[in-house]
Amino acid sequence: MDSTMIHVCLQTEDAPTLEGHEVGDRWVCSCGDNFVYREGFNRAGYPSLEWWPAPAIPQPREAKAGRRLLFGPRKG
Repeated sequence: MDSTMIHVCLQTEDAPTLEGHEVGDRWVCSCGDNFVYREGFNRAGYPSLEWWPAPAIPQPREAKAGRRLLFGPRKG
């Protein structure tokens, strides 16, 4: 997401406020975008605590016991 664009989901009533959050809190909006509450520099160049776009945290898949290998063990 471009830093000059305004994300509409941050303006809805379900969106978290700018106060009362700890640094590092994460929020996923209804459209699927991820945000993290952290300190960054605003457009004027001053440090500010805001919701910033962030990549999603990858969730590892559960490995099945018998199907870890794609083709099975080597023979021979």
